Amino acid sequence: MNNILFAAVVNGIILAAWLVMTFKDKKKGLKALETGLQIIFSMLPLILIIIGLLGLFSSFVSPESIAAYLGDHAGIKGFLFISVLSSFLQIPGIIAFPIAATLRQGGAALGTVAVFCCASTMASIFTLPIEMKYLGKKLPFLRIGLTYVISIIVGLLTGLAFKLFL
Repeated sequence: MNNILFAAVVNGIILAAWLVMTFKDKKKGLKALETGLQIIFSMLPLILIIIGLLGLFSSFVSPESIAAYLGDHAGIKGFLFISVLSSFLQIPGIIAFPIAATLRQGGAALGTVAVFCCASTMASIFTLPIEMKYLGKKLPFLRIGLTYVISIIVGLLTGLAFKLFL
């Protein structure tokens, strides 16, 4: 029920802001609506793919497996496993967060989920060739190395904060 209420409030605020903008300048309001609809329809195939992949993931990977590899008892091994796996994904947050929620519901530790979110959105090995071409070899490897370190730190701090405050 809280999710529905939250969505209703956020959408209500957006609708109110759009109505105010449209009242002030009808042309800009209609342009904003058109742009928003274009974005929604361009993302729709991706969202449907995400839903399908999450369904397949939920069907084939048991919560016991998730808990064993990514749960509280996995420790730093879980962090390292998910950060390396995540570096092959290079996905935006709109995809990473539903996957993170599925991992969490499956038994992954909160710190491990934080590592997944950080590493999957920031550390990509697939962009290395282009980065090395334009930036040299040192900077891309530094970026990925720092991303791993920061991801692990974020995961540790998230796990610690979760244990201390919740």
